[in-house]
This record gives sequence, structure tokens and C-alpha cells, in this order.
Amino acid sequence: MRRVIIPLLLTTALCWAQDASEACTKALTDCENDLECQNRLAPLMAACSTGTCQPQCRSAVLNVYQNKLGRILLRSDATCIPGRDELRTCNFLPAEATVHCSLGKLACEGDLQCNSKFGVFMSECEADAARGACSEKCKTLLNQTIETSVGSIFSNCTCTARDDQLCTNLKDNLLGVCLKNTSGGVTLSPSDNSITDAPGGNDLADSSVSHPTSIITAILVYLLTVLFF
Repeated sequence: MRRVIIPLLLTTALCWAQDASEACTKALTDCENDLECQNRLAPLMAACSTGTCQPQCRSAVLNVYQNKLGRILLRSDATCIPGRDELRTCNFLPAEATVHCSLGKLACEGDLQCNSKFGVFMSECEADAARGACSEKCKTLLNQTIETSVGSIFSNCTCTARDDQLCTNLKDNLLGVCLKNTSGGVTLSPSDNSITDAPGGNDLADSSVSHPTSIITAILVYLLTVLFF
């Protein structure tokens, strides 16, 4: 059985390498060359492979996103990341149109403009929103948050079926109460969902294509750990 699994993982990893974009490959290489980013990335590759949006995958994504190089990788097209389909299905990619609410909150907290607006909304409106009430003032404060480039995530962020109460409380109570009665709805503005210290897209454009063979190493290390320990 072990002789069958290992060649299969090698073939799968090589398929991802062949499809990988230059930007994603460069971001992955940079992450894997950094010890902290590499240590955060390994659990993501192991946990985000079931297609069921497990809490372990969500936690791993949030952990990677808190690293600068990890943010760049997640903000790419993810073509070089094993488990990319699950990341898209679960809305764990910050550059997509719909983003997981917990990931959106983390992105907002790292952006000076979004964080300042959202902080005011939370301090003045959290208690009332938790009781199902949202004043016109609070609607205005939330709209001011959403009008920032990163805060636009909050206009339609989502949770998964396996999420903890933190995400659903943010989506349904704190945000939902003030959004559901907002006249005219909210218009999404173009956003790179970046945070203040993340490089822009052009910083990834000049990279050369390389096969991310370190993906194979990460997968095999995890596999051998599971099989022998």
C-alpha cells in the first residue's frame, strides 16, 4: 500500500508544478526558503486536502496569512498549492470575490485604513448588533469600513458549514444585522485584499518558472510521519 501511495503523491505534486503560474511558483519558493513561513505552510498542505472545509484547514490558512510571505502566496492564483480546489471551495483565498469572514477580518486588522474604520464600528455598535439592533449611525460606520479597499470583503463574506461560532457571529450578527436593512445594497469595489506590508502584484511578475519540488518533500515528510508514527 505504501508503495502505491508515494508514487501517487509524486504524480499529483508534479501535476500541480506543471500547471503553476510564475507568480505562484515564485511566492511558494520564497515561502519555503523562509523557515517560519515553511513551518506555517506544512500544516496547510496536510489539512486542506479533504474537500470538506475542516476547521484544521481554516486554522492553517489563517496561520499562513499572518506571515508576510504566506500572505503573498495566498493572494496569488494558488495554482502551485496542493489543495487549491479546497481553498477556493471554502473561500480561503483572499483575492477571490467571496472570502471567508475570519480571513477578511484578519486582512482588515492588518490594513490601517480598514482597521481604524472597523474598530470604530465594533466599539460603538457591537453590543447593539449582538441584540439584533443596528442604528443608522452604525450602518454608516459599517459602510465606511466596506468602502475601504480591504473592507469590501465584509459586504459578502461567508462561513463554512464546519465553522466555529466566531465566524457565524461575525457574519450573521455583527455584519448581517447592519447589512440586511441597508438601502441600495453594497457595491463591491476592486480590491487586492492586501495588508499594509504586502508587496503589490508587480513584485511577483518578473519571476521565472521553476518546478516547486519542495512541495513533494513537504507531502512526503507528512506522509512518512503518518505511516511510521
